[in-house]
Amino acid sequence: MSMIRAVVLRLLAVVMVVAAPGLAAPAALSAAAPPTAWEPGPASYDVVVTDDIPITMRDGRVLRGAVHAPADPATGQAAPGPFPVILVQTPYGKTIDGQVSEYLIRRGYIFLTVDVGGTGGSEGQSQLFGQVEAEDGAELVEYAADLPHSNGKVGATGFSYLGIDQVFTAAEVGPGSPLKAIFPVFTAADPYRDLFVSGGVVNMESSLGLIASYFGLRTFSPLLERRNDPLDALRLVLEHGLAAIPFELTTGLNVLFQQGRVHDSEYWQERAPQRVLKKVVDNGVAAYLVGGQYDVFQRGEPLLYSGLQNAAAGRPVTAPMLPDQDPTSKYQLLWGPWDHGNQGEGIDLERIKLAWFDQWLKGIDTGILDVDKPFQVLEADGTTYRMGSFPSESAQVKRLHLSPGAKLTASPLPGANQAIFFKGISLACNQAINQWAAGALRAFVQFCTSAPLLQGLLDILQPGDAVYDTAPLTSPMRLSGPLSLTLKATSNRPETMFVTEVYDVAPNGTQRLVTGGAQLGSQRAIDPQRSWAAGGDWIMPYHPLTETATSPVPTGATTRYDIEIRSSFYTVPAGHRLRLKVKSGDTPHLLPPPMKLLDLLGGVYGIQSSSTLNLTVAN
Repeated sequence: MSMIRAVVLRLLAVVMVVAAPGLAAPAALSAAAPPTAWEPGPASYDVVVTDDIPITMRDGRVLRGAVHAPADPATGQAAPGPFPVILVQTPYGKTIDGQVSEYLIRRGYIFLTVDVGGTGGSEGQSQLFGQVEAEDGAELVEYAADLPHSNGKVGATGFSYLGIDQVFTAAEVGPGSPLKAIFPVFTAADPYRDLFVSGGVVNMESSLGLIASYFGLRTFSPLLERRNDPLDALRLVLEHGLAAIPFELTTGLNVLFQQGRVHDSEYWQERAPQRVLKKVVDNGVAAYLVGGQYDVFQRGEPLLYSGLQNAAAGRPVTAPMLPDQDPTSKYQLLWGPWDHGNQGEGIDLERIKLAWFDQWLKGIDTGILDVDKPFQVLEADGTTYRMGSFPSESAQVKRLHLSPGAKLTASPLPGANQAIFFKGISLACNQAINQWAAGALRAFVQFCTSAPLLQGLLDILQPGDAVYDTAPLTSPMRLSGPLSLTLKATSNRPETMFVTEVYDVAPNGTQRLVTGGAQLGSQRAIDPQRSWAAGGDWIMPYHPLTETATSPVPTGATTRYDIEIRSSFYTVPAGHRLRLKVKSGDTPHLLPPPMKLLDLLGGVYGIQSSSTLNLTVAN
């Protein structure tokens, strides 16, 4: 059974497609703990489980849940409490290990875990964060508050899909709800831009993993969740499997033919947690977010923080925070050197979670609110610091020019344009491969990224890319927010595809991917109302990525591309170099759209030295 669980957990990671390079565990991250002398209480209880509980919803659908409750160690019976209840909504099957915290249960918390509609043992059709799922969440909060031995206060936790559901539930409950606090780990702000596409280029690695794994888990998990009723299990297998037609099949065909869901639309906007953040704040629900430097939702997690802080301050949720904005500790973000599969490695995340819920659900002053800068960054070497704003209030924009001679320079240098060629594939071995592949390639990526000779050989075997380096840094450079590439280039074809990668290069030549982005040329249009400006450039460009915003690339003319590069919180040490690579593919992450190949083939792009890499750098 342990082997089966391990395989299933690996598949779960693939579902939202994740993971990142094998960074070393942080050396010392004790600063992530609450800042007072508060200590967790003892593990006073055992755990008693009631499984396969039918929960009849407002429309007659039956969802299936399980209750993990504190038990009297002497009798094994449920302890009288009363206790707060933690709600977990999962599409992966409620009996899968890792979704319930015995650490919290043994310290006086009830867990209610429910298969979301259309998954596991629950009836209905999978919504993938649709409105029905949000309404189910609000109804489940009331159900949780009324459980036996409940004190009437509810929290919610979980990672990835489970984190996204928390945000939508917190927005749907309304003011005065029993839901007081959530703890979303690795959560998207905009799944379309955070996961599905990068600058209009479809993330094939993640999308194929999502389509295959989510379909498999959703369809066959009833065999486990309803194992005591084989006939009902088979009914649910058929019901859940048919959901592939409106979701997986439709999405796959749209990607193949470059239509429908391949573009941004109401379908995706309904599923963007960023749009409901004001409701979360209006409902008074506190949120502690956890994000990762190499998480699949790397782009979105800081935007959730700034959106919640702005909503609390009466500002637009999609705007950058002001440098002098006074943040509230009711909304916090803990950012670490993690991927989607190793969240919280190197720290006691359960202790932090307990402090958060003890504060909001038990009224205990744990000190977790005693911070004036609620955005905490933990780096892989143990360095930790805090920010109040996103972008950081202590940061400024630094521009580096893409100069001849493969140089990144503070001022432009004269010389010929740098030519790159469309290939659509790449041989590079870097953390991006693993970031979007559920950690399955972690060991391989660790090996090849620690071998400079192998990296050099791979670069030689794939000519036609552009590489730009700074001189060795005389002092550390702390990246502390959004990045972008203002690329000015010519093309001989009516479509272009650019993939950007930013590296930290050690003196011995070892290079570590810091972050990246991409842009499909026909989707280069900018929405100035949603883009973040800095000194005449877009430091966080926002592309509509709609079908109507599509425009062919003018051949032979200089065209400007504002390429979003995922926000990063990473210190490049003194003596290292910062490297920018501009490529035309990222196998298997970003592959050329099949219907665009004829417009892409034979492409030659001339990059001008007036192009700039724009960095948010803390002082």
